[in-house]
Amino acid sequence: MSKEDVIAGLNLLESGLKQLSKLLVSVKGTVVSRLDIRNTAQQAARKWFEDVEKPAIHLGVSELVATKYHNLFDKLLDLSVKVSWRETYIKTVSDILEDFRTELLTPVLRSAGKIVAFSNIDKIMENVSKEEADYLTEAIECAKHGYLRASAVLAWNAAVHRMHRVIEKRGFDEFNQKSEEMKALNEGRFKRFGKSFKVKSLSELRATVFDNDLLWVLEYWGLIDSNEHDRLSLCFTMLHHA
Repeated sequence: MSKEDVIAGLNLLESGLKQLSKLLVSVKGTVVSRLDIRNTAQQAARKWFEDVEKPAIHLGVSELVATKYHNLFDKLLDLSVKVSWRETYIKTVSDILEDFRTELLTPVLRSAGKIVAFSNIDKIMENVSKEEADYLTEAIECAKHGYLRASAVLAWNAAVHRMHRVIEKRGFDEFNQKSEEMKALNEGRFKRFGKSFKVKSLSELRATVFDNDLLWVLEYWGLIDSNEHDRLSLCFTMLHHA
């Protein structure tokens, strides 16, 4: 979702809330039971929760401000699902609109731009296994909704799943042998690697070999080069920050 999409969503949400405010003022009684008003309120709340909240946070709206509006829209949603007091409705919508532009729209307008693009993912998805596709699909959905740390974890899981499957295909005995050879080295890039492994199954590989150690063995084995190792190590570091 782009910055322009979020701005458009905020403007649309504000327009809907202003329309809701006019409808509420037109109510003559002390309670609101009209279905059109309740539907308008529900649409506004859903717009916030489904389309605006997370992207707005990523584009500069503070967590504190987002929490304030989360609670207000939660209250509006509660009012909409039942017959509710007119004055409570009016007060809730007024509280949302009071600082809407300064607290929500202005930070987004000041922000850098696009949240994240996914066009490069399509080619990757053409060449993955079903298990990898499951991880990556969830990663993309998390990223689209602003859950970037969860997205990083899922994407890394897809990468490690492929590494594990390659090792399984080539044989655990050969993996163990490469680790033994590395441990015996006294010079060169791999001289500080002091571990060896004796894994016999995929589950044992997953349970006993750390991802960082896995990358060293794969490089020594010739399945990745040093540049790929360095880039994957950076991804691994980012994962820990996530």
